[in-house]
Amino acid sequence: MEALLMSVGSGWVSGIRPFFMVFLLGLAGRIFDLDQVPAVLERTDVLVIAGILLVVDFAADKIPYFDSFWDQLNLVVRPIAGAALGALVGGETDTTTAIIGAVLGGGAALGAHAAKATTRAVVNVSPEPVSNIVVSGVEDVSALAMGVLTIALPVLAGVIGVVLVGVGLYAVYRIHRSYRRLRERLRIARERRAPVGPDEVPGV
Repeated sequence: MEALLMSVGSGWVSGIRPFFMVFLLGLAGRIFDLDQVPAVLERTDVLVIAGILLVVDFAADKIPYFDSFWDQLNLVVRPIAGAALGALVGGETDTTTAIIGAVLGGGAALGAHAAKATTRAVVNVSPEPVSNIVVSGVEDVSALAMGVLTIALPVLAGVIGVVLVGVGLYAVYRIHRSYRRLRERLRIARERRAPVGPDEVPGV
């Protein structure tokens, strides 16, 4: 059960900062010799590559509008990273747990990514760039806190991860619903302002 909840926690972080989660797990496993961290993540080449990619990810996420493009590029990367970490963590127990861990990790990553990408798209329409940087900073702090919690208290991290995914998906639903309503109102407003042709004027 602990391995599965750890998959959820690492999956949620992967939906926000996948390369950071890989780097954090590998570094923690290497320094503290943690049994729950797969040995492959502790390899020097994996840590170096993950470190470089997390810096690129961190920088790209701070650029207004480009961050939404970056989110689109990571639509597949983040869920795959979450699923891979879930499988690796679960694989330390048995094959069945690895499969379930992959599903949970990938699902948590997809849910977190959907909430992140949708929220960032809304923020990007604001007239000033400060909101983008603030939101990105909050994501960084959240990923760090959840990453550390996943390693230190995986059960608690898993429970919080489930709650965050649920809240995030609800937020996505509300945002899309508001967007549809806004489009409908704009459509009605345009129709009301549309010029009336001679054939449509009564008595002409």
